[in-house]
Amino acid sequence: MSQEWIFSEEPDAELVDSISTSLGFGTLESKILILRGIDNYSKARAFFKPNLTDIHNPFLMADMQIAVERIATAIENGEKILVFGDYDVDGTTAVAVMYRYLSKIVQKQYIDYYIPDRNVEGYGISIDGIDFAKKNDFSLIIALDCGIKSLDKIDYASSLNIDFIICDHHLPGKEIPKAVAVLDPKRADCRYPFKELSGCGVGFKLCQGLNTIYKIPENELFELTDLLAVSIAADIVSMTGENRVFAKQGLKILRKTRNIGLRLLIPEDKISTFEISNIVFEIAPKINAAGRISHGKAAVELMVSDNLKEAHEIVNNILDLNTSRRELDGFSTVQALEQIIETDQINNFSTVVYGSNWNKGVIGIVASRLTETYYKPTLVFTDGNNGEMVASARSVADFDVHHALDKCSDLFLRFGGHPAAAGLSMEKQKFEQFKVKFENVVSAQIEDHQKKPSLKIDAAIKVEDLDKDFFNFLRKLMPFGPENMKPVLAIKNLKTSGFIKLIGKENAHIKFHILNEKTGKNMECLGFKLGKFENDFRSKNFDLAFTIDENHWRGNVTYFLNIRDVKFHEPSDFN
Repeated sequence: MSQEWIFSEEPDAELVDSISTSLGFGTLESKILILRGIDNYSKARAFFKPNLTDIHNPFLMADMQIAVERIATAIENGEKILVFGDYDVDGTTAVAVMYRYLSKIVQKQYIDYYIPDRNVEGYGISIDGIDFAKKNDFSLIIALDCGIKSLDKIDYASSLNIDFIICDHHLPGKEIPKAVAVLDPKRADCRYPFKELSGCGVGFKLCQGLNTIYKIPENELFELTDLLAVSIAADIVSMTGENRVFAKQGLKILRKTRNIGLRLLIPEDKISTFEISNIVFEIAPKINAAGRISHGKAAVELMVSDNLKEAHEIVNNILDLNTSRRELDGFSTVQALEQIIETDQINNFSTVVYGSNWNKGVIGIVASRLTETYYKPTLVFTDGNNGEMVASARSVADFDVHHALDKCSDLFLRFGGHPAAAGLSMEKQKFEQFKVKFENVVSAQIEDHQKKPSLKIDAAIKVEDLDKDFFNFLRKLMPFGPENMKPVLAIKNLKTSGFIKLIGKENAHIKFHILNEKTGKNMECLGFKLGKFENDFRSKNFDLAFTIDENHWRGNVTYFLNIRDVKFHEPSDFN
């Protein structure tokens, strides 16, 4: 779909000059910083030099002291502790971090971990998990990346004399579970300064709190940030504040990680240059595949393994699962796209589809694919257990799909999520009623600018602005992520400098050069899925919107324009 280009407002000229003078950056670089809210020297120092000394005291988090004391009591009394987590990347890395930390201070017969079966137990704390704890004499469960809305499950555990410590980062409901301790920076009564930690991040803060008692060497504690960086990247949380500190530290550890499982997931030729984008596209899907297609426990087994042979076997299994995931994803997406046409939803404000044979593990991916295609708030349903249906929701732009679904929550059995993504379960007989109600809610709430894709552009520039100083500046902006995305730039009225080549499967992608007249050198451009416009690139002038990416080859770094959108100029009527 064609995107509307929205150019950022020009920052105040005096402020640009001030930042440029105080920081020694050029005008373009200073504008990009100001657009990120970095408008004085102290903010710039915190941004460009994130330091572990900048992270917050874990005891600022509500219930942290209670949680630390309860775990210390369990360790002192020889109680068995169960580490429980969600089956996605954030949940499994959180479990791995907590388990690896506890393994340093507790004999392993007193700790274990549990990941719910996505297909049998569903998301979050489960009755099966609590029953497992009771059967195996666990008196304390540490729940990670879940639990903030599990009121009835916590009550059930209490009836069995099992205590819970919840480490979550999702928005609480009106009532907080009656656990021994509930760690969640989004609690209304929590004064923790940074609210956007990942689930793994909350778990790591608990490890920090425990370390005031158990005092393992600090380098061993922060060695666990390789897993934390994976969670931050995969869960797409804000790349500002404490997350930026942890991500930067975690990437440093990850590039030389001693975690055998993570090491086997990283291609040998990329280990020294691994960035957040590599985690998102190369590690996270593989870790997720275990929970989507088989069982998330395999991912934890991999990340806590100290046995090379065992880790190799798990990795090979996960890679096979990832291949299966891609096949299921493609199969279900084709069927879902056909269903949209067959059920006459093209002109709706929302998209809701259902396939009884679609795998629960891929419906979130399918929802994302449909949103990319038709650009509407989308839900993909499949069959759950006991006659229930389950769904994954994905949204567009800044439309709050969680809020829209909340208007329909009287129809749901369970429901939770974020403004951009959510999940729910529902009785099958309510499906048609839900489709009508959700469409009515969306049609009443959605605004015109949310109905079509747009591309926010930081600045319009000239090819000559792309010099060594600017590339060095971009490296200093890393790591990229929400609230610190790669700058999107635009250059108008371009033409290729002659070289054009189709690449990839079925020549789907295109590579070409544009000339930087300042340096006399060509700049490589890469357009994914733009191969079909080969003739246009050859014959027309065009405007490009792009980000700048790196190529690493034998220790050398080169840069290319990664095309986000293109607008071709039509030949003038006077020519």
